[in-house]
Amino acid sequence: MPRLIIRSSDIHAAGCFTLENIPKNARVLEYTGERITKAEGDIRYEGRPFTYLFGVGDGEVVIDGHGMAMFVNHSCDPNCETDEEDDRVYIAAIRDITAGEELTYDYYLYDGDDEAPCYCGSKGCRGSMYSPEELKKKARAAARKKKQAELAAKNNGAGRKVKGTDRAK
Repeated sequence: MPRLIIRSSDIHAAGCFTLENIPKNARVLEYTGERITKAEGDIRYEGRPFTYLFGVGDGEVVIDGHGMAMFVNHSCDPNCETDEEDDRVYIAAIRDITAGEELTYDYYLYDGDDEAPCYCGSKGCRGSMYSPEELKKKARAAARKKKQAELAAKNNGAGRKVKGTDRAK
C-alpha cells in the first residue's frame, strides 16, 4: 500500500493525498468501518450535512467509514474508483497518480433527499455528487411535483367565483 497523508483539500475540508507515485490499477486502500443497516445509518446521520456511509451489495448494509478512505473526496473526474470484492470495498487507481495528488473517486450517490453539491472543479463537473441516473430521477420527480402544483393551483382558481359576477340582469 502506498504512503498516504490527510491534509487540507481544495475540494472539501480534508482530503487524502499520496506521498508517492501510484501506478494505474494499483489497490490504494480499503474502505473500513462498522457495518450497519442503511436504516441505522439514516438515523445516525439525520440532520448532519455529511456522512461517511458506503453502501455494500444491494445497499441495505453500509460501512460507516472510519479510516483513511473516509477522507477520499468526490470528483467528477476522479483518479480512483471503488471495487467491491467479497463484501469488502477497495479504492484503486484508474490512472497513474503522481506523488502529492489528492485521491478522488466519483461517489455516484444513489440515495438521499439532501442536496449534494460538487466542488471538484473539473471541466466536466456535473455540479452534484449524485449519479447521472439519480439526477435524472430527481429531475423527473421535481417536474411531476411542479406539474401537480400547477394543476392544483389551476383547479383552486377555477372553482372560485368573483362576488357579484353571477347575478342575472
